[in-house]
Amino acid sequence: MTNLSLTQQRLELGVLEFYIVTAARYSELVLSLLAFVAVGLVVGLNLSSYHLKELLVCWLWFSIGFVSLAFAILAVVLAYYAGKYLMHCANAAVRVIARAAQRSAKPT
Repeated sequence: MTNLSLTQQRLELGVLEFYIVTAARYSELVLSLLAFVAVGLVVGLNLSSYHLKELLVCWLWFSIGFVSLAFAILAVVLAYYAGKYLMHCANAAVRVIARAAQRSAKPT
C-alpha cells in the first residue's frame, strides 16, 4: 500500500510539473504574440493617430487582464496541489507521532 501511495504521489508531482511547464510555455507564446502584434500596429499605422492610441490602450488593458487571469489560475492550481501535499505530510506526521506514543507507552 505504501508503494502505491508513493507512486501516486510521484504521479501527482509529475502532473504538477507538467502543468507548470505547460503554463510557462503558453505564457511565453502569448507574450511573444502580443509583442509582435504591438510592434506590427506601431510600424503599420501612424503613431500619432488617435485610433491607434486608443487601440494600444485597449490592447494594454486586455493584455494585463489576460496575464493576471492566467497567473490567478496558475496560483489556484498550485495552491490545490500544495494543500494536497501538505495534507499528505500532516497525515504521515500524525501516524509517526501516534506510533512513537504507542512505543513510549509500552512497558519494557
